[in-house]
Amino acid sequence: MELAVKWLSLLHEPDAIIEIRSIDPKPTVSGYFRADSPRIAAELAKYPNRTFYQSLNPVKSACYARAQHERLIERPQETTSDNDIAGYSWILIDADPVRPSGVSASKPEKEAARKVAATAMKKLMALGFSEPVVGDSGNGYHLLFRVHACKEEKQTLSDFLNVLDQWFSTDMVKIDTAVFNPARITKLYGTMTHKGANTSERPHRKSAILRFPSQIQLTSMDLVRNIASACHKAVQVDSIPAACGNSSFNLERFLSDHAVQVAKKVAISNGIKYQLVHCPFDTSHVNGDAAVFAYSNGRFGFHCFHNSCSGYHWHEFREKIDPMAYANTPFTLRHIQSENAAATEPDAAAQRQPRMLDIASIPSYDRSKIVVIQSRFATLDAKIGGFNKGELSIWSGANASGKSTLVSQLGLAAITGGFKAAVFSGEMTASRVREWVLLQAAGPNNVMPDPIAANHYCLKPGIERKLDMLLKGKLAIYDNSFGTNCEEVLKTIYEWVKAEQTEVVIIDNLMALDFPIATAADKYDMQSRTVKLFSAMAKELNVHIHFICHPRKTESFLRKGDISGTADITNIADNVFMVHRVNVDFMGRYKTVYPQLEIPRNVSTVVEVMKNRDLGVVDEMVMLYFDKTSRTFSDVKGLLPQYAWSEELEQISLDTLVPLQ
Repeated sequence: MELAVKWLSLLHEPDAIIEIRSIDPKPTVSGYFRADSPRIAAELAKYPNRTFYQSLNPVKSACYARAQHERLIERPQETTSDNDIAGYSWILIDADPVRPSGVSASKPEKEAARKVAATAMKKLMALGFSEPVVGDSGNGYHLLFRVHACKEEKQTLSDFLNVLDQWFSTDMVKIDTAVFNPARITKLYGTMTHKGANTSERPHRKSAILRFPSQIQLTSMDLVRNIASACHKAVQVDSIPAACGNSSFNLERFLSDHAVQVAKKVAISNGIKYQLVHCPFDTSHVNGDAAVFAYSNGRFGFHCFHNSCSGYHWHEFREKIDPMAYANTPFTLRHIQSENAAATEPDAAAQRQPRMLDIASIPSYDRSKIVVIQSRFATLDAKIGGFNKGELSIWSGANASGKSTLVSQLGLAAITGGFKAAVFSGEMTASRVREWVLLQAAGPNNVMPDPIAANHYCLKPGIERKLDMLLKGKLAIYDNSFGTNCEEVLKTIYEWVKAEQTEVVIIDNLMALDFPIATAADKYDMQSRTVKLFSAMAKELNVHIHFICHPRKTESFLRKGDISGTADITNIADNVFMVHRVNVDFMGRYKTVYPQLEIPRNVSTVVEVMKNRDLGVVDEMVMLYFDKTSRTFSDVKGLLPQYAWSEELEQISLDTLVPLQ
């Protein structure tokens, strides 16, 4: 019971009033305590074979004077109602496995719940949610997000959980949509869960807190409301696609007639979810990230988890699949606004400057004045000399080749060299980028296996706060909750770099920038123009810009001409690199271009230098090894990067904040 008391003190303020309650077996047992009360353990010990719950949100102080004051009593006259709650402190997400009522979960059922909870946590944090407390309810998993909200947000919370049910529930696991009311009680972590008979297949288990962040941060209710609003974005079909040929819209027939691949059909609380093999707006969005919904009220919806698809709902999806769906509906095309090209009149001094220069009058190129930023990959730096300030590098590679991870590491290498860096990510929120960067910055000695997300790692306690202090003022991340409009992103980064004297900029990626375009030709023109503007920024502000560009889909070994967009993009760049993941596909193709190249054993990634304007280096290969625990590359097997702060991190106590189950 001591563990239960300890975890109570983590979830609640010391003087907070909480109710502890047991409802099964009858009769009900209840007590009101201060969260730090020394009597709690002794009172719980009186009922060793019961399942206990706690009020999650703060109870009004007047309730403390009820008959069950600082003690557990049977058959209480009153327990906590919504009127007794001061407001919301926590949002509870309960991933509960589907099973017969009155029994504990089996091991496979509980594992299915873990996977759903891990997916929900990953997706919500990618949308900007703070890191949650992760709980094991005994039969399923809980995510607890810290919030500050009034009781009037009750409907918002209900809508929010209904949307999560649509997004994450499977045939085996459901997101509980009933835990939205303020007075909701949840498992008292550290106590046993008694449900049904205690058998080897379905045992009784102790509930636990599996993960407690080193620093609890509030999740903005604006994020919660934004997700909740998806409940109201489902729309009635307002015209009948010609392909359907009848007066009633049949979603399954529509998907089939238009060759939309469905990975899984899942029953949800208010309809049916069709998880798509890939998103129609971006085929790299896979693994159920995109889905369409047929609701029981006759409405339809669409959702993709990626930020770049956040503006797409049912109407956009339907028109993408069937361009004639709204052929009779008036609409307005968004056109590109032309740049303000009006040049100011040159002043008199400028007019006197000759435009053609005699060779003898041109000053010598002073290479000593070039500021070089090292990659900290000795083999790469030896080939290209490092990254010159005032230049732009293009990075490309197939999906999952590791280009974003590699370029992120280049940003950390710059910081450890005494430079400041700024990052734009169009597909991940600032919180997700931060998580990724901190894992890389921490190194393998300061991370541990994630207790809820299999094959993932998280920071050891104490490391996050220390890294925040060490990296403060050295790394800035663009907040893409303001959107990814190209013009706004460019302006924001330009002003930040100029004001903060930042020397390295990472743009991830060109395709994630939002262009108000009318045609495909316009799109390529805008992409080309954008790279030109960033290249001009690099020269004007004397910074190095790393620009990630996706390649076109191709069945051949990726070359410079495969980078999506026009040839202008690679022509503008000072450096062009192709990142190749060493997999079966790569091993079957690289000999067509480099027949003499031999790949050493255990090499995970090959970086191909395709263009280097300064030294003229081309067709050079850099072999890299990958450490999945810290998500870092090295060019010497077993020798991982050392940063300026690595020694300081090693001095941090690695004692865990709470015991891990």
